This record gives sequence, structure tokens and C-alpha cells, in this order.
Amino acid sequence: MSKTLFSAEPGKQITVFLENRPGTLSAVIETLRASDLNMRALSLSEGLDVGYLRIIADKHDDAVAALKNAGHMLLEREVVLLTVANKPGGLSGAIKAWADAGINVEYAYSADDDNVEQSLIVARVNDIQKAIKVVHSA
Repeated sequence: MSKTLFSAEPGKQITVFLENRPGTLSAVIETLRASDLNMRALSLSEGLDVGYLRIIADKHDDAVAALKNAGHMLLEREVVLLTVANKPGGLSGAIKAWADAGINVEYAYSADDDNVEQSLIVARVNDIQKAIKVVHSA
């Protein structure tokens, strides 16, 4: 696994609850842009009447403040930021190590890393510290 896995670290995710109508996603993105904040990762999924926008921002606390000041309802979560090789099988070693250690992945999404040879995987797991330790000891 060490040949394909680069790093794992704790991260903070912002989930913004969006009404399921045109313009709500744009409003969040515009709030971040106006505050000179960048999204490192983004995932948007639908619920029955609301959408769930999950983001990793370059300046987490500033992004939370800007979104709250703009009136957006949000939730903060701790996640694992896993950097893996951007090639077939790059993620499999970490996921197998987590499974073998009894770590459950509740959800995950990916984003491009600054380095094109690797990908950033955002994972919500049942034990963040154990997940990071397992990756670093594998």
C-alpha cells in the first residue's frame, strides 16, 4: 500500500443545506467567491426537499463565517483527507486496510489534488484517528 498511498490527515467539511430550487447553489458559490475562498472539494446530492452541498474549503473557519453571515444553514463534520495515487488501484490499499481494521466508510467523494499525479479523497468514517493511524502504519 505504501507505494500508492501518499497521506491521510484530519479535515473539516462544511455541509450546506440547500433548498431544491434554481439559484441556491449559485448563492453559496458566490458567497465563497466574494470572500476570496476556494473549494478544494465539492459534492452535491439530493434529498427529498433539500440538497446537501459538502465542501472542503481552503480556509475552513473563514468559509463557515462567510456562509453563516450570508444566512446559509450548515453543519460542520470531521473527515479524513486521504491523498492517493491518481491511477487504477490508487485507493484500494487504504480502503482494504480500513476494512481489515473494522473502519466503516459512511460516505466519500473525490477531488483533484494540486498535483495531477494524486487525488484527494474526502471520507467520513466511524473512527477518524484510527483511520489515519491505519494508513500511516500500513
